[in-house]
Amino acid sequence: MKTIKPFHFHHVIHANASKSDAQRCLILAAFSDCPVQISGLDASDDIQSMIRCIETMGARYDVKTETVYPIKEWNKAEIILNVGESGFALRTLAFVGLAMTKNLTLTGSGTLLNRNQHQLCQVLEKLGLQVSSNSEKLPIKISGSITEENMLVNGKDGSQVISGLFLLAPLLEEESLVTIENPTSKPYLNMTMSRMRDFGLSILEIEENTYKIPGNQKIHSNQIRLEGDWSGAANHLVGAAISGQVELHGLQKKSAQADRAILQMLADFGAAISWKEDVLYVQASKSKKPFNANIVDCPDLFPISVILACSAKGTSRISGIHRLKNKESDRLDAMCELLNKWNVHYQLEENSILISGTGKVSGIEINTREDHRIAMAGTIASCISEKEMVLNNESCVKKSYPNFYLDLGV
Repeated sequence: MKTIKPFHFHHVIHANASKSDAQRCLILAAFSDCPVQISGLDASDDIQSMIRCIETMGARYDVKTETVYPIKEWNKAEIILNVGESGFALRTLAFVGLAMTKNLTLTGSGTLLNRNQHQLCQVLEKLGLQVSSNSEKLPIKISGSITEENMLVNGKDGSQVISGLFLLAPLLEEESLVTIENPTSKPYLNMTMSRMRDFGLSILEIEENTYKIPGNQKIHSNQIRLEGDWSGAANHLVGAAISGQVELHGLQKKSAQADRAILQMLADFGAAISWKEDVLYVQASKSKKPFNANIVDCPDLFPISVILACSAKGTSRISGIHRLKNKESDRLDAMCELLNKWNVHYQLEENSILISGTGKVSGIEINTREDHRIAMAGTIASCISEKEMVLNNESCVKKSYPNFYLDLGV
């Protein structure tokens, strides 16, 4: 339990490391032809889970020098990987692990055990692999060899599986051709491709959403500096926009991270936004205008965008909500529960939610559902409350941002 008293945002913060960027770099470093120093790794649960997985596969991470020493022995009879609660680790290592073994088992913990992995199982089977699972949930066992080189993948459930396929392709003997139908979260796929190119890999988009990836490529990089995390930073930016100001260091202005979309929401809300070199400044909106946003490519922004909508004076529309059920929690249901407790009127349409903000919410007990995004958004809601918020489980923020409350000073 954690009690958050009402507060106003007046902070100078350095953005936490992007776990999305970190996990991609850790995989690539593990298969590199030389040690790779990765600057900026933190102790978030998902990053630590990825480190444990690459070490299980045979890599070694030296925490003192922030250096990954790559895998030396690639052929193993069997590999069992525990990905913790990391959906990205699950959906990428399910492919990358096949570069080393014909018998791969993936397990996990916490909320990930309840999440359906239909897209992952379907793509693996299309590749010619044998897949057994607990009704498309963990544990998942994969065996056999890849027999399909030309792949048509449906991306409507997200890009992580496609990232896994892309990360595996350069390690295969033959060239791969991947065509994506219904692409979503494409900024995150762009991030994968960008980091692959940083490690010297070739990926060619031969026509829209069709990619040719040569096999037998060498992976090489000596040093990588991680990006700051736009997903975690979005909470601070909204906190400033609704109640004060923030000076935020460590974000890349032209980042490929999808959650950079929060800036457009804040601009529409009327917040003052400016960059000075690599430092982002946001000051509270005087008008607090309602906004329209589509989160289909950035579903992690949904909880904090709901808080922004509550802060607006009028009705905001958030579209693209169909992908919210299979996250760490059912985020649509979780946030509707909070809106009901706050007596904030909302209306659900086919793929949108309309929220009639009044500029404030009431202090309540928040069920975080062990979801880091719900916990962080609920905390920021205290900026527009006259009474305290009580979080039933704040420790779930360790999944992506272990220093969240330390940075806030609450």
